[in-house]
Amino acid sequence: MMKLTAFRIKNFRSIVDTGWQNFSPDNITCLIGQNESGKTSVLEGLKVFYTGIISEDVLRSDLSLPEVSCRFIIPEGWLIKVTDNPGTELKELLSSLSHIELTRVWIADLSSEIVVSGEISQYLDSLEDAWRLYLGDVTSKLDQEIHQINEMEKVLSELTKEELEIKAKLPGGDTRGLGFRLFARKPAGQVSSQSAQYPILKNRLNEIKKNKEELSGELRGKQALKKTGEIWKKLKDKYSSLDNHLTELSVKLEERHQKMTLLMRPVDDDDDLEWKGILDDYRKTRSERDIQKAELDRHIALSGYIMNGSTEEEAGPKVNEIIQSYKSQYNSEILGKKFFEYCPVFELFEDFGSLLPNRIDMEDIITGNDQVEGYKAARNFLSIAQLDYSFFQQPSSRILKQKIENLNHTLTRNFQDFWQQSIGRNNKIHIQFELDHYSAAYGQKAGKPYLEFWIKDEGERLYPKQRSRGVRWFLSFYMELKASANINKQMVLLVDEPGVSLHARAQEDVLKVFEDIKDKIQVIYTTHSPHLVEINKLHRVLAVQRDDLDSLRSTTRILDPLRLSSASPDTLSPLQSILGNPVSGEGFSSRKFNLIVNDTGSFYILNAIIHLMGFKGKVSVIPSTNISSIPLMCNILMGWGLEFSVLLFENDKEIKIGDLLKETVFKTDSNRRDLIVKMPEKFFNSEDLLSTLDFKNHILKTREGITVANSEYIREKEIPRNFMFSRFLTDVKDEVIKLSDFDEESFENFKLVIDIFKGLK
Repeated sequence: MMKLTAFRIKNFRSIVDTGWQNFSPDNITCLIGQNESGKTSVLEGLKVFYTGIISEDVLRSDLSLPEVSCRFIIPEGWLIKVTDNPGTELKELLSSLSHIELTRVWIADLSSEIVVSGEISQYLDSLEDAWRLYLGDVTSKLDQEIHQINEMEKVLSELTKEELEIKAKLPGGDTRGLGFRLFARKPAGQVSSQSAQYPILKNRLNEIKKNKEELSGELRGKQALKKTGEIWKKLKDKYSSLDNHLTELSVKLEERHQKMTLLMRPVDDDDDLEWKGILDDYRKTRSERDIQKAELDRHIALSGYIMNGSTEEEAGPKVNEIIQSYKSQYNSEILGKKFFEYCPVFELFEDFGSLLPNRIDMEDIITGNDQVEGYKAARNFLSIAQLDYSFFQQPSSRILKQKIENLNHTLTRNFQDFWQQSIGRNNKIHIQFELDHYSAAYGQKAGKPYLEFWIKDEGERLYPKQRSRGVRWFLSFYMELKASANINKQMVLLVDEPGVSLHARAQEDVLKVFEDIKDKIQVIYTTHSPHLVEINKLHRVLAVQRDDLDSLRSTTRILDPLRLSSASPDTLSPLQSILGNPVSGEGFSSRKFNLIVNDTGSFYILNAIIHLMGFKGKVSVIPSTNISSIPLMCNILMGWGLEFSVLLFENDKEIKIGDLLKETVFKTDSNRRDLIVKMPEKFFNSEDLLSTLDFKNHILKTREGITVANSEYIREKEIPRNFMFSRFLTDVKDEVIKLSDFDEESFENFKLVIDIFKGLK
């Protein structure tokens, strides 16, 4: 249901951020690039997206934690079917999506979780943002209310203090019996002073009493709010304490990761009790903090209703309602986990991880003893043969042996469809298995059945372990892939450098296996070999290289098929090797005039000109592998008696080759043919046949100005000529570029070339 279409890897070994990179739509994607460019890191990044298991050695020097995202296309309406009660808005979004994005994120203890990303995450984040804004508004109001209550209590306290001070100034410390005491015998001055103050004090006391009653009444009305404020403060303090402790633990984890990265030790060290304690504390604290945050958020929402006059009992149901209105029942983690259940299996093929054994007991196969040597290969073998244990219960030994012989024949024929190699001229290998029973000499195993495997040829019958490394690898590879294709489950197969030990032709057989299973299994592989790249399927290629080609500390970047022209020559070396032999199936011709040119790039340029100008003459352009090989090619053509000439451009190397040809090769030509055709001085190489403007627009496809000859620009910038000119020829043949797209200068140069072709004799 879910097909992988693109990926994005962040903070993984040499990778900072690949950006979103698309896989080939036909299910086979090839990663090319130099050693240490980051190809294997891409495969491992995809693998840990599926497993979630990493160690410190994948962390970058800044200890930033990895993120790996994958994009999948899905059938229309499928998300609705697998998501229960999504709600109106989420349901509408899910029904409109034709793809989903899942991201695995790691945290400080190197554990991870899968979250849904992309459009779904943006929607859920918008709900969360709205919820945070609401809580922020409530928190602000609550803070103001608590501040107001504190101010009122402060004023009430000050009024009480003032009241006591006034009472202390009155005779007897209070006002009881004040009227009688005023008539007691006292000094005349004192009596007069107290009599004058009494009305003022009395009025102030009455005013204080009134204010206190008003404040006390207001505070009594805010008792519930005061209580919720006190709880809010306690919850907030507890959350801050947990969050601060988590930060301290994260620092300790980073220190540990830095140490382990330098020592190249694994993350799980059961003997290190201190480290185990820190991990346990981190995980416990993180869980408690998240729970505390949810409790704090709910209490803030509760406080909002209490501020509006609701009781705590009335506010509870209202909080549930507002949480449902602001928040979906789903979040990114819940949906990520749910959708990941339907994710294809990501399997990293391991070289020689499933070698066919010489012999394996039937009991080990039946019980699924995957610890026994060769179990996986034997299981793959039986899967390809579509056998189970019941097959071996045939009562007739003769019939069983006949069935096994038939199966051996079928298995061998199918294998030979992919393994094209022969031992000698026509001696092909055969795969065979036999059912036998242990003899009495094997003690407790006596009489028990076992399977025995052979890889035969017409000369000898050998056990698998007696065969060459290449045969064993390819057989292991073939069985693993074919068996996986027989299993009814989606799979993404990751293969690092397939067929390193294989002959060139056998490497091409690897591609045949990929082609055979691609409708059932998606294949992503790395290679340096030109035999594992199909030049007519460049849509399958992703080029991987470092930003700074001179530093292994630089970061990895990935170039898709539309940007391959900006890759370095070393990165494109597999393609360059293929492009170096562009005329497979054509070669030298006895029916055409053969024109030898300096290299493959010139072959593409001249053939593009022939196509643009509609030239129908019988000229076959033959590229030399390099300039120094031209004399050898001339000798071969002369020996074969074929008509040919050499086209030389006006550069130092070709001028010297021209002189060499005149002194050696062409001294033997008695017909005085014009065997060397020299281009005018302004053409240093074939790319100079285009004007600077046309070269920039149709080959470089850039707006960058060029102030030197095209050939000099290519040399200075170290641009991969073969690839660039191959693409140019393809665009011309596909009529993406037409003759009318060129300016007058280029057109005149093209006419010159055609006139040269017409003059060849």
